[in-house]
Amino acid sequence: MDDTVKKIEAILYSSKEPLKVSDIGDYLNIDNNEVLKAIKAIETGYKEINSSLTVGRFGNKYKIKLSDEFSDIVSPFIEKEFNDKELAMLSYIFKHPNAISGDLREQFGYNYLEAVESLKKSGMISAKRYRNTHRYNVTKNFYTKFNINKRTLKKEVEK
Repeated sequence: MDDTVKKIEAILYSSKEPLKVSDIGDYLNIDNNEVLKAIKAIETGYKEINSSLTVGRFGNKYKIKLSDEFSDIVSPFIEKEFNDKELAMLSYIFKHPNAISGDLREQFGYNYLEAVESLKKSGMISAKRYRNTHRYNVTKNFYTKFNINKRTLKKEVEK
């Protein structure tokens, strides 16, 4: 494994979020094709040694991640970014755009505001004042985080 491949592997492993090839290329001052070749070399290397790691592709971004088959094994050892209530609320707001406070209270109980505040703080939902309540919607960060493409999703729903 040459030096460039090792650097890109370290970057992909260390980054919190997936990265664009161009961002890596700009940072290392190398051509995007060289970055893509390095990513392929990393993937091949992991396959050759039968590693539990792989290079994940998220739209046009990359990140080193655990192979899906090991998710259940490591779940007790990883810190969850969202608790079950927050994930359920994100799902509800995604499925019900412009959900109002009363909807959330009805679905998640009177202590729903704690989860709302956490989701707003993480940038996953937005709240806008509407009459004497608030309307909630998922944000662009939500779509990015969960690798959801609005155009593809819209085509799937129309089928």
